[in-house]
Amino acid sequence: MIFNFFKLLLAGIYLFAGASKILNLYLFKATILAYYSFLPELLALFIAIVFPWVEILAGLSLVLNWKTKYSSGFLFLLSLFFFAQIILNYSNILPYGCGCFGFGGPEKISLYHVFRDFSIMFLAGFVCLSEWKK
Repeated sequence: MIFNFFKLLLAGIYLFAGASKILNLYLFKATILAYYSFLPELLALFIAIVFPWVEILAGLSLVLNWKTKYSSGFLFLLSLFFFAQIILNYSNILPYGCGCFGFGGPEKISLYHVFRDFSIMFLAGFVCLSEWKK
């Protein structure tokens, strides 16, 4: 029972994160370019279009109990990637915020972001391990 709660919590986090990016496509593209200024604009736009849908599909997979081993593994790797990006950008000021759950004005990456992303990564790791032990 508690495992199902954690699985749905992880799914909800990524469903919300994906939806917030879809609703602000150009701000998401600008955020990607803030992290990776070397990327061509067209590639950043492609990532901004595709990436949120991948997050949503992985979250839906957990909700619908379809291919949960793979989607939980993917979300763990994605969470690990996001955690690494937050660590690399710690104390930097990003023009539209970190871009994880929406966009605002300039935001300094702080310990709050590090702890939040670590918690999500830990949750994703727990769900992933639990799914692969089944």
